[in-house]
Amino acid sequence: MTKRMKLRIFLLMCCTSLLALHPAKAQDAAESGDDMVKKGEFQKAIDFYTTAVKVTPTNALAWYNMGYSHYKLKMYKEALNDYDQAIKLSPYDAEAYYNRGNVKHELGDDKGALADYNKVVEMKPGFGDVYNNRGNLRMILMDSVGALLDYNSAVEIEPDSAKAYLGRGNLKVKLGDTLGALHDYDKSIAVDSTWPELYFQRAEVKYMFRNYTSSILDYNKVLAFDDVADAYEGRGNAKLKLGDAKGAMADYDKAIAISPNDGYAYLHRGEAKILLKNYPEAIQDCNEAIKYVTHDDPIGYIKRGDAKAAMKKYNDAIYDYIKAIEIEPKDALAYYRRGVTEVMMGKNGDACTDLKKALELGYKPAAVDISTNCK
Repeated sequence: MTKRMKLRIFLLMCCTSLLALHPAKAQDAAESGDDMVKKGEFQKAIDFYTTAVKVTPTNALAWYNMGYSHYKLKMYKEALNDYDQAIKLSPYDAEAYYNRGNVKHELGDDKGALADYNKVVEMKPGFGDVYNNRGNLRMILMDSVGALLDYNSAVEIEPDSAKAYLGRGNLKVKLGDTLGALHDYDKSIAVDSTWPELYFQRAEVKYMFRNYTSSILDYNKVLAFDDVADAYEGRGNAKLKLGDAKGAMADYDKAIAISPNDGYAYLHRGEAKILLKNYPEAIQDCNEAIKYVTHDDPIGYIKRGDAKAAMKKYNDAIYDYIKAIEIEPKDALAYYRRGVTEVMMGKNGDACTDLKKALELGYKPAAVDISTNCK
């Protein structure tokens, strides 16, 4: 036997030995990845799963778990690729479709996500979570009827699912069924009393019902878990409705400290300052509100006009009401405020035109001013 032949036999034996070790190496890597997932060390898990699928690219479970790890790290494009591979290898895995649907939603592909959720419902109709997520998606896609059917199914399958009651409650708020929403939030809290979001949503509905004292109690619950700007702002709004302008202002201060670009927090703090007759600072807050609030909402100009009118700077106030009407020509409050200011300026003709316009647009308190000033 020549040296060349001996070398070829030796190399063949080595390669055969290495190939025999590969499946074991892949399995070890996959199991190490699983251990990292349990520890929450997702990048390390990805490294192990990458090794596993390089050695054994037909390992559907490794692709699936790597997709989960990428998802947890918000690496959604990578997760999508992983789930695509897992589904190619295991096309009847309902949870792979479910997770891929979640990824597609995060990537903005809501129609693709809906298609995956539909597939899960076909394959695994008793899977409650998919109905909840499909309900959330249908809400986004403006399919309220379909969303309600999904939330009902989620609650029926998993009557102890706080998130299903939450989703259905949110939908009912959107549909104007605030009492039904309140009942769902009550049920969700009965299931899970440690989820701040549930108390926040219930507080918002109680505020709608003008149950301000009770809403404050729910905002307190939220804030006992964490400093949330929206909860401070909501509690401030409730306090303002109860006449506690100083307490409201303290809450708005905290909301703004957490979220300094929240235009509505500045706006509401400005309202509190108007009640406290601190008009110059109210104007400053309204300036900030105008800077941050969306350009299609005239309320910042209206409130700034109110502060200026209270300081008897009537022309400046009129300017702000005009700006508000330019933004929203059908804003009844802007016409009403301008009309009242015109009365203060002795311009009853202009005032009556504005007051009548406000009444025409649905602002009923204008009727009293019309009867008084427009004879």
